[in-house]
Amino acid sequence: MAKTKGRAGRNIRLLAFSRRYKAVCSFAGAGIMVYLPFALAKFINAILQPLTESNSGAATESAIPPIIYVAFTVFAMGLIANGIFLWKRANHADQGAKGEEDTAHELHPLADRGWQIEYGKRLSKGRGDIDIICVSPNNKTYVIDVKSHRGTVFTDGKQLCLRMGKQQYPFEKDFLSQVTKQALQVKKKTGANFVTPIIAFSAARVAIASGKVKHVHVIEKTKLASLLRSLG
Repeated sequence: MAKTKGRAGRNIRLLAFSRRYKAVCSFAGAGIMVYLPFALAKFINAILQPLTESNSGAATESAIPPIIYVAFTVFAMGLIANGIFLWKRANHADQGAKGEEDTAHELHPLADRGWQIEYGKRLSKGRGDIDIICVSPNNKTYVIDVKSHRGTVFTDGKQLCLRMGKQQYPFEKDFLSQVTKQALQVKKKTGANFVTPIIAFSAARVAIASGKVKHVHVIEKTKLASLLRSLG
């Protein structure tokens, strides 16, 4: 088996591309919505023009009621808002991909020492993918979930929290439960005796004295390779 398999960040880069494509489609759709009523009015007026010319006493009126212009404009604004949302989500995905790529760079020395490393392992439908799976020369298996948040990561003993300046709050998702479930899935699929779950933060500082929360290792990316070597 190859020492490395897959490409770090590939899946989430594809997700970012998909979101940007949808955002561009939303922006293009907004432009069409703004232009469409004017084009339609011009078309209708071109058809009605011979009739108005034959009846010079008839008052000319707009072929499209003003409310139609308003409706198309509102719809266009909705498409623009959706496009901006998707573009921001694409930026977030690119940030996550960079985090995975930077973390993979930290693991290169392990591959040279006989570790088997797989990136972007697809799970069953609807369960996403696993960022990194490592198997040591001693046949120990590790599942690594990479997070690209900034700030300082700490714990209240039950969950992971983030501190940004003077603000602190729990993460929006239960990362501990998430990576534990991934480890169990890999254990079931590979038949490994045990799979160790790890959360690696690519940009945040980790302030957890024990280095573990609920049996999950939580660490900064720069310390990941050393942790794996120590665990064997």
